[in-house]
Order: sequence, then structure tokens, then C-alpha cells
Amino acid sequence: MKNKRIWLFSDRPNFADDNGTYLFEYATKQKDNIKKYFVIDNSSKDYNKMRKISKNILNYGSFKHKLLYLFSEKTISAFANEDYYDPFFGDNIKLYEGFINRRKYFLQHGVTIGNQINALNKARQNFSMILTTAYLEYESFFKEKYNYEKNRIQLLGFPRHDYLNNNASKKQVVFMPTWRISLNNNENTFINSEYNKILHSFLNNEELHNILDKYGYELVFRPHPELFKFIDLMDIDEKVRVSIDVNKETYHDLFNESAIMITDYSSVFFDFAYLKKPIIYYQFDEYHYDKGYFDFETMGFGEIFSDEEEVINKIEQYIQNDCKMEEEYKDRVEKFFKFNDKNNSKRVYDWIKLN
Repeated sequence: MKNKRIWLFSDRPNFADDNGTYLFEYATKQKDNIKKYFVIDNSSKDYNKMRKISKNILNYGSFKHKLLYLFSEKTISAFANEDYYDPFFGDNIKLYEGFINRRKYFLQHGVTIGNQINALNKARQNFSMILTTAYLEYESFFKEKYNYEKNRIQLLGFPRHDYLNNNASKKQVVFMPTWRISLNNNENTFINSEYNKILHSFLNNEELHNILDKYGYELVFRPHPELFKFIDLMDIDEKVRVSIDVNKETYHDLFNESAIMITDYSSVFFDFAYLKKPIIYYQFDEYHYDKGYFDFETMGFGEIFSDEEEVINKIEQYIQNDCKMEEEYKDRVEKFFKFNDKNNSKRVYDWIKLN
């Protein structure tokens, strides 16, 4: 086993639709005598999807996962959470930590816009690579003192962006707000929160539904994964299609097929902007992360509103204009992203192989 080159790829333990998945798909096509495995819970609906890509799919936490983890040369994930890919994580950490010599590669699951020093600094994570997709994002890791050597932060582009296509064939408006960490996974806290009240008001706005009906559009609500557990507590108009089966309808599906995106601070807007589709920022409260380099007013890819009525008016304006992004925001997109050539996966894989 010690003479074998073993790489373990992953996203979340229960789904596969992020940079880890798309880089693994590319990696399996490379003939280089490296054993590549993807880690996912076999109860996930994505488990069989991944089995169609490769036979080397590991059930999270299984004996085989533990064995290969101990002998792995590299772990490559879109998430920094060690419990997402480490089968020993938890009470047994003192029993194995001295045996692990593998390198960790962090592909990110979104463009870093806020200050993430506490979570990602070198003393805590010691990644062999942190992947970025924009020059300002890349620079922020040095300006904000994450303490990594320059060669460990790489500007190569996200693998998942290689699979984005601007084919908005559906009259579909997607609403994708991020979570609020202050809600603490408590039902009563969520029910009585301003966050819940604002989401309820927007999703049940009669004027909004009348406008969408008038032009033949559908509103799709994709809750943040942390909101899934509370979705049954929400009273949502039946005209809204709630998309919570991430295996049946992936984030890529929503990006590719939707015509307009409404979000607050969620980094999903970067993928949508990459396709040069219109974005509306509905920022009804303060962002819960410390502010980083990204300024929504001067760098964002759409107008910012705090008022529900103004958001609805902007939606109708975009629909009347065939859902085209304004030139001002197209220019910002072109200046922000380093690559748009469908070669991100190749660049990332080649770099990891050499480092």
C-alpha cells in the first residue's frame, strides 16, 4: 500500500455537485497510475451517480475508506470541514493523528468574499493548496494574513465552472438566499426570526406572483442546506416550486436553466455571474461574516435592494428586457474572473499532480 499513489476526492458526505466532483470526473480520465477515489455516503442519491463515473467510490466511514485514508497521498475537497472527508474525525483523533502524512488540497465551494481567517488560516488548516478563481480573491489571502506561502494559494479557476452553460431555456427565476449562523439550528429561534418573516413575505407576495404569471415565469426557491431541516415549518405559496432535492435538481441545473437570480450574500451569485445572467441582490439585513475585499456596491454584478417592492419591480424590468444583464455588470464579470476557457480542471489537476 505504501508504494501506491492514492488520492481521495470529496464534496459534502451526502451529495456530489461541487468542485471535488467535477475535478474527480476529469481526473478519472487521466491515465497516470494514480489511484483516485471519491468519498460519499452510500445512502446519498448521488452515490449511484458517482458510480457511473467510476467504480472507485468509497462509502463514507467504511473500513475501506479508513484504510485508504491512512495510506492516501492527497485529500482533495471542496470543503474545509475535516469531518466531511476524515473517517476518523471525532473521539479517535489521538489514536491516528501521528499516522497521517497526506497533503490537503482545498478547492473551495464558493468564491471567498468575506474574512475567513479564523477558519482557513495556516495554523489551523495547513492546506497544501487553496484554490481561487479571481485575482482580487487570490490577493485577499495575502493581504488578510492567512499566513500561507505564496505558492500555496493558486489562481487556476474552479473545475465546476467548466461545466456551466448559458442555456436558460426555461422561464425561471431562482431565489437563493444564504443562511444566518445566528439562528443556531433552533426551531423557535428560526420561526420567530426576522429572516423567516422576510422569506415568507417575499415567497408569498401576491404582486410578484401576478407578474410572473403575466409573463409565464416560474419562481423557484432553493433554500440553503441549513434551512432544509426547517422547510416544513415555512408557509410557502403553492405557486413557488421549492427545490430541495439536490440530487434531482443540482445547483448546476439551476444556474444553467434559470433566467434571473435573486440572492442576498450567498456566493452562488458568482456562478450565475460567470454566465453573464442578471442578478438582483436582496440584502434585507447585515452579512454575518466580517467584510473582506469584495464590495457589493462597487464590485457586485447587479443592483442592491433592501426593499421587497423594489426587488419585484426590478424582476419585471429584467423580464421585459429579455433577461439580459446590463453592460456595466458584464464588464465587471469580465474583469473579475481570471479564466473562462473551460480548462480550469486541467490547470488544477496538473498543479496538484506536480505539488
